[in-house]
Amino acid sequence: MTSWLREAITRGAFGTLWEGNFPRYVWFKDGDVVYEGRLINRELGEYKGYPLEQNEWPPELSRLYE
Repeated sequence: MTSWLREAITRGAFGTLWEGNFPRYVWFKDGDVVYEGRLINRELGEYKGYPLEQNEWPPELSRLYE
């Protein structure tokens, strides 16, 4: 597991929908940029990430990354 994914899960920055042993969505905040990771392979736990616009950030994310 990459460090950004581990940090997001440790902080609780993931969605409630799980596929197998992995959350479908995770969010990682790096400075002023938030990345959303989407599960692309539930057997291997592989994610694809991309940056979000600020209006797309999950509402609770700022609290999780204080």
